[in-house]
Amino acid sequence: MAPKKSTMSERYPIAVIGAGPAGLGYIRHLNSDHRLEVVGFTNRNEERRAEATQKTKLPGFSNLKELLAGVETRPLGVVIATANSTHHSFALKCLAEGLHVFCEKPMAMNLEDAREMVEAEKASEGTLQIAFEYRYGTMTDRITELQSLGHFGDLKHLTVTDSRGHWLVNPTEAPEDAPKLDPHRGGGPLIHCGIHELDLMRCWAGEVEKLQAFVSPHSIPWYPAYCPDQMTLQVKFTSGCVGAFHLYHSLASTWYHNMPNWVPNYPKVPGHGLDVLISGSAGCAMANIYKEDLHLARYDEGQRDTVFMRTETYGHHPHDATHHNMPGMALDYFLRIRDGKGVLHSAEDSLRTTELGLVAQEAVDEAIASGWNSGVKTL
Repeated sequence: MAPKKSTMSERYPIAVIGAGPAGLGYIRHLNSDHRLEVVGFTNRNEERRAEATQKTKLPGFSNLKELLAGVETRPLGVVIATANSTHHSFALKCLAEGLHVFCEKPMAMNLEDAREMVEAEKASEGTLQIAFEYRYGTMTDRITELQSLGHFGDLKHLTVTDSRGHWLVNPTEAPEDAPKLDPHRGGGPLIHCGIHELDLMRCWAGEVEKLQAFVSPHSIPWYPAYCPDQMTLQVKFTSGCVGAFHLYHSLASTWYHNMPNWVPNYPKVPGHGLDVLISGSAGCAMANIYKEDLHLARYDEGQRDTVFMRTETYGHHPHDATHHNMPGMALDYFLRIRDGKGVLHSAEDSLRTTELGLVAQEAVDEAIASGWNSGVKTL
């Protein structure tokens, strides 16, 4: 049964699949907007479902079928905010109901499942939007705008560096119990989180022609051997641009461990950073996204100089708005669907990012096995 169409005067009805921290965050943010209404949520765990109902005052259900039968207003869209390994199965069920689906990244844990999601969208009256929200941040979107205005000319080089604390929240937690570190459940550092940066690189420089991974020996002794705490991908794009992606878990204090008398603001803790260096035939930019500064310069061939132009600052925006505003992207998506404007970017586009991430992970695994580097992988 396909969902009915809403009118501009109604709040657009959606549901949330999953009531963990991410799902509760979506419920809180999206339900606070007067144009949307969260009509219910699902969670398989009865205890968590009851806790979520108490917090949100919304009806909770064990599965999608029960939700669609039990809510007063049938949702037109859903947010999938569940474990990474479940995205594929939940997306197929939601699309089969004709719902518009906003699905957390990563799209899927393997290419076959990701392709099946694309095919399911084609057969559905609904649409599929994967949450690669880094593209739509205030700073990252500004880089896209500068590129369209010709600030860089022809893109020549692109480097992205992502540094953060390690992912063991509880000091007594065994690494194999941490979902994010598990390549099968969470995808590990590259697929779980680094996939965002790979998507950004594709967004700016186009499709990747080949890549190679370099992985150094562990600095963090408690990380499992299969999970690198620092890595580099060297990348060549079909456009001729070259670049690198550096990912570190080994440089920053872990912001979610509360030290005595100090609860740190993680973007300001030394070692945490998301930095972009981008240069072309006409100009360059250095984006220190956590520091919320974008430095711009142009090349003056006559003077043989790199001429500093200005620094644009983004500290007046909420921090996550610079690059990591997931609820904001979900809101924009559902309003676009409501207004008949379509998705922000296609599921096929997200499939290409997913393929890039999976090939990159193969290279990382090969580099770990060799003790240093992988061979060159061609896409």
